[in-house]
Amino acid sequence: MAALSPEACDYVRQLARRLDAAEHGTGTELVREAGQFLGLSVATVYRHLKAVAGWSSGRKARCDKGSTSVSAEALVTLGAAQREAVRANGKQTLFTTTARGILEQNGHSFGVSNGQLNKLLRDRKLNVAAQRIADPVQALRAPHPNHTGQVDPSLCLVYYLKGRQYIIRDDEFYKNKLDRIAQIKFRCYRYVSYDKASACVVPWYTEALGEDQHSLFKFLMFAWGQQQGRPIHGVPFHLLWDKGSANQSSAIKSLLDALGVRHHTHEAGNARAKGGVENGNNIVETQFESRLRFQPVENVEQLNAAAFAWANAYNANLIPGQDTRLRRPGLAAPVARYDLWQLITADQLRVLPPVEVCQAFMRSKEEERQVKPDLSITFRHPAAERTKTYSLRGLDGVNVGDSVVVRGLIYGECAIQVQVLRYDGEPLAYRVEPNVEYDDYGQRTDAALIGAEYKRTAMTQAERAAADMDEAAYPGMTTDEVKAARAKRATPFGGQINAHSYLQDIQMPAYLPRQGTEIETPAHAAPAGPEMLDPVTAMLRIVGAIGRHLSADENAFFMKRYAEGVPEDQVAALIAQYQAPAMADQPMRAAGGLRAV
Repeated sequence: MAALSPEACDYVRQLARRLDAAEHGTGTELVREAGQFLGLSVATVYRHLKAVAGWSSGRKARCDKGSTSVSAEALVTLGAAQREAVRANGKQTLFTTTARGILEQNGHSFGVSNGQLNKLLRDRKLNVAAQRIADPVQALRAPHPNHTGQVDPSLCLVYYLKGRQYIIRDDEFYKNKLDRIAQIKFRCYRYVSYDKASACVVPWYTEALGEDQHSLFKFLMFAWGQQQGRPIHGVPFHLLWDKGSANQSSAIKSLLDALGVRHHTHEAGNARAKGGVENGNNIVETQFESRLRFQPVENVEQLNAAAFAWANAYNANLIPGQDTRLRRPGLAAPVARYDLWQLITADQLRVLPPVEVCQAFMRSKEEERQVKPDLSITFRHPAAERTKTYSLRGLDGVNVGDSVVVRGLIYGECAIQVQVLRYDGEPLAYRVEPNVEYDDYGQRTDAALIGAEYKRTAMTQAERAAADMDEAAYPGMTTDEVKAARAKRATPFGGQINAHSYLQDIQMPAYLPRQGTEIETPAHAAPAGPEMLDPVTAMLRIVGAIGRHLSADENAFFMKRYAEGVPEDQVAALIAQYQAPAMADQPMRAAGGLRAV
């Protein structure tokens, strides 16, 4: 409903006063006149009366308000058909008018106008617009500092040439003036680490040709290692990063696995999953890098020194004239970020091993082992003096004779990670300790398996509508199966929807033919005539077809009549004439025993 001008609002308020003073039965005519004056429908005028003037007719709502004669199944199917026709770029290609026509030819009945159908779809969140925003935001929580870290690299607007600082201007980005940027061999990249629980921000800069594993490794060593004058350090239990960083960092993922860091990538296009570090990048750019314009530095080393000092002051709320304390609805009062991080316990703070150890595990390779009959494997851990035995008993998916992938882990007493493939090809990973302890009966004790819990928010109306439409379009499938079916371009509704073949059965009216003008074509473009067979070849084909030899009269007539050859398309007609009873019983007359062909 479009907003009214101030003059139109005054008119609506005057109309409300006139309606209050009007006699019974005359109010509708006043509203109709107002609609004609404003160029609006009667229903829209009533909505403006309520929104602008707060006026209401006082009439009691109908007892059947919100109900409809259209079945729920038909509405869900209509919404599902429109949603299935949405392109990957979000463009809707099937609308109610066309979808209704298709579904009515497949046994669905609606019985209301297209406008009413659109209203019913909107009210029930079955329309495409509602489904575009059907995914609600799920809040993420880290129970303690260093539980979940987020990292994100970004191209920095600062770069250095010949010991001088430059800042890329907007016109160099947006006015096709990229020649100068292309000349920069080593660009400056900003890496930011964000701790979910305390919201501490740690920036770091490097010069490189692009994002690479070497830069990411140096950054993680800086962010997670102990730095003089900075309280925050330690290896997180979980790491959130984007698919780009993960896809380029196979060696880094090996290091994270060895450190016992579970790394997660968010869905493509869903950067809000790691919104903390995204906001951290914005904080660094606007509150630190903005200072460089007024006090430039000469190189990346000085840039990192300045960023280190700024981050310490920002996280400790010690920047003069600026309040950088963390504000969250659940906090009774704003708190400095370092003060929150200081709540970490000894069990929660995992100290980063020396850089040399991390480098060794980053270079370590996975090894295959075969599970023995007693459900155990042997493996020599990089930190162990000899080969140790590891029991895999009780691990789901592990069977005698299976091949498993083993790698050493940094934390724990020579702990290893064992990975086995499930029936569907998905990997299962387990952390296993060596069999170094035995019970009183001399039996080996198995390592404990740490489990995980997943919680989900209650489904919204739009999500329930999406589930109903998924069930209508792909009956009997789970959510993952529906996604897989869409990825494989499976036909919705089991291929039972007759979307266009019924158009072939439409009886077209008899139209009068229209006169036209033939296009003259050159002689060489005319179609070629039928192929000519020589008389002997044609006669042999006829004799083979009728099963007898031609009489002397028939042969003489044939050779005279077709001395120039027989057209290919007339051989069948000649065969039929020679097979006729009259032709077989009566002698050939010289005057012409064969009909002209």
